[in-house]
Amino acid sequence: MGGRDGPYPVHADLLSAIRGRLQRRRPPRHLVRGSDGSLASTAAYLARNGWQRGQAWGAEVQLPSNFNMGQVGKGNRKSSRDWSAQGVRRMGGGALPSGTGSIIMPAGARGPAFLILDNFRSILRYNNSDNYALGVAFLGERIAGRPGIQGAWPRNDRTLSTGEREEIQRRLMQKGFYQGEIDGLFGSATMESVSAYQRSIGVTPDGYPTSILLDQLRR
Repeated sequence: MGGRDGPYPVHADLLSAIRGRLQRRRPPRHLVRGSDGSLASTAAYLARNGWQRGQAWGAEVQLPSNFNMGQVGKGNRKSSRDWSAQGVRRMGGGALPSGTGSIIMPAGARGPAFLILDNFRSILRYNNSDNYALGVAFLGERIAGRPGIQGAWPRNDRTLSTGEREEIQRRLMQKGFYQGEIDGLFGSATMESVSAYQRSIGVTPDGYPTSILLDQLRR
């Protein structure tokens, strides 16, 4: 879907806010006490869009030091067994949830990593934003009494302005890596384009747009 994969740009401030929200000890009471009708409607919507009851959405994972970052992205799907054979481990221990999925790193190589399975993609059909889907997924984790996001998050990345984000898309388009809208919204389409460009210049292809990336594109 071009660059308009969701209403939220990907940047450290937003992701840190999501992380802080999800790491509360308890979820907000109004979410726990919400109407049964609303919960039933939400469940029915997810079911219509492929949600498989009893299967996990995915998990936060830890990548081995020699992990090939070129494999990051929703376009690269492997079985949990294959990911495990490469040294991908569930954060906190335990087996990876079974299924076929992708590794995503919405905050780049210095941020947390997630294995996302088909149920995660069901959430994306409602709002095609990785940040939104992660928020929903980890809200469910917290309500169930499980931990929130545990990985370290980059704290010092400068937030790009809308103009700078649009410039990144424009320069990627000029170089033949991007074909979507010039809207400053960094969804999965833009991030995959960033990864492709990063591979072409020999840097870590994490797909994360930063001021450093913009400087590289300007050269």
